[in-house]
Amino acid sequence: MNPLDFFRQLFEYDYWGNREALASVRALSGAADRPLKLLNHIVGAERIWLGRFEPSGAPGGDPWPALPLPNCAAAIEELYLGWRRLLAGFTAERLSEALSYRSTQGREFKTPVRDVLLHLVMHSAYHRGQIAAAVREAGGRPAATDYIVWVRQAQAATAESR
Repeated sequence: MNPLDFFRQLFEYDYWGNREALASVRALSGAADRPLKLLNHIVGAERIWLGRFEPSGAPGGDPWPALPLPNCAAAIEELYLGWRRLLAGFTAERLSEALSYRSTQGREFKTPVRDVLLHLVMHSAYHRGQIAAAVREAGGRPAATDYIVWVRQAQAATAESR
């Protein structure tokens, strides 16, 4: 698999994982403040990073927005489409190029695109783990969002379609 296809695959996994985490938060019958806050952070961070790839460099953004649960679902869909569009226009060479951006604290950085993309997927996975713990603490059933779970489900779906 070439590196560009690998990153496209990682973003398919990220989309699936975010939807699974969202479903586990939706299923809570009681308070969902902490898991919702963490889900919002995933959305906020992905919005910021996607904006950094825009020609304008899209300044700022809120890393901790306060979206209600239905808005999180729409944001996850919107972000998925944005990342797909972005990655569809990439070449393998683009992965090695530096992305120039400002952090949320205003510091300037230049980071290879491949490192930014990997960071983003790992950041979301980390916070999905926190969501799972918060869902469990709230009495719910956390989603299994490990990469290998997604791989197995994808393999099973492919086998069924044959």
